[in-house]
Amino acid sequence: MRKIRNLFTISAAVLCAFTMTSCNGGKTDEIKATNQEIIAQAETLTRDELMKKAAEEIGGGTLKFIGTSSRFKNAIDAFKAELTKYNPDCANMTITQDTAVDGEIYLRLCGEIEAGITNGYDAALVQDGYQLQNLGINTGYFLNYVPKEWNDASDTNKELNAEPFSLQYNMKTWMVNNGDGAEGVVFDNIWDATVAGKTIHTMSPNNENVNRDWLIMLTGDEWCDVLEKAFNDPTNDNKNLNLAPYEQYGEQKYAYAFIEGFLKNAIFYEDDGKARDAFIKDPGSYGWIVYSKIASIQETAEITKKDITIAALGKDASDGATQGDSLVKGFGGFMYKHYLQIMPYTPHPWTSCAFINFLSTTKEGYSAWAVDIGDYPSMPSINVNRTKFGHGTLSADYTWTQNDDGENVFPCLNDPSSSWWEDKANVVIEDPAFIVKEYNNVDSFIRRVIANK
Repeated sequence: MRKIRNLFTISAAVLCAFTMTSCNGGKTDEIKATNQEIIAQAETLTRDELMKKAAEEIGGGTLKFIGTSSRFKNAIDAFKAELTKYNPDCANMTITQDTAVDGEIYLRLCGEIEAGITNGYDAALVQDGYQLQNLGINTGYFLNYVPKEWNDASDTNKELNAEPFSLQYNMKTWMVNNGDGAEGVVFDNIWDATVAGKTIHTMSPNNENVNRDWLIMLTGDEWCDVLEKAFNDPTNDNKNLNLAPYEQYGEQKYAYAFIEGFLKNAIFYEDDGKARDAFIKDPGSYGWIVYSKIASIQETAEITKKDITIAALGKDASDGATQGDSLVKGFGGFMYKHYLQIMPYTPHPWTSCAFINFLSTTKEGYSAWAVDIGDYPSMPSINVNRTKFGHGTLSADYTWTQNDDGENVFPCLNDPSSSWWEDKANVVIEDPAFIVKEYNNVDSFIRRVIANK
């Protein structure tokens, strides 16, 4: 019944939008235009100037925020304290702590916009470049704000992360379980994932669009070239793969051959946590899993992160700061993004900009994510150094104490910087516009392969 009600709500909202432009007529157009002007002004203001505007605007009111990650709630108290410096009334302000999965979050946000609701969500943290581009950007629904501090910084990539504005990269990467007699199993070429009989623990593309998005990215010219080069490298354990069935795809044949081989070897799970739990119990298997998930594996006599090798880093990774070249031919992972967007009819445009600024340009605001391996802010200077996160002490009762000067207990946790992953490991980076352009063709192929497994 929940799905039926949701569909009815959306249908009613769309009907309302078509019959009246919006339920509030031209009022919403005026609000959106005003908010766009305010955002343009906000992009020219320093953080201090912006916080003053926000504090005056919000006072003791409520900022309605929703995210696909619940971590943003850890920054709320610090943000309130920041605003209170400029307006004591802000001590009584609130920020909603709503979270939702990819599909639901877009359903809620687009439903409010299409219904012309002017007291709904102010801003959001979203992921899945396909839905963002298709539902939020191509429609003109979502508004983009780029903080001045971020735009002025020398370490930010404006071409990749300004439009739409990205808070951070999250990474999926190749990993190997080298436990229980599987010490000799390696993953040194992406085509190893396609060797018949291999096992890859991962999320189903039908459960998580992010796992579909990266496969679609591989059909781009750049990644087809990378796949071809890796295929012809001596490290490829599947160089006898018959490519004839894929000749119909022309220059994309390597992409489609890889996609099918990967999907056929994959064991699918509802989420990355379940994929991780199965992977750590399966020596000799591969994982294509969110990197941060392995940090929370609980050590026991039978289960240990010592068995995990991050393929690009290798078994002997000791210091991410001095990590050499990637040990995987092809690409070492996929960086998908968390995006920060403002809703068009927000009654709190200054505060929305200020909260986004705080999360994305201050160490205090980003600290909610900074301790997670595999999460990389689009403004690298605000991140925590995690290059020796595998060093420390593991007690007899399996209590872990991290210490950069300690023994290298868990090489898999010695996380290099995002620049290493981009430059040395040649990671695939999510491009929402490209994914939307190629989505239908590749999606139909993916679904066909999965259906015929």
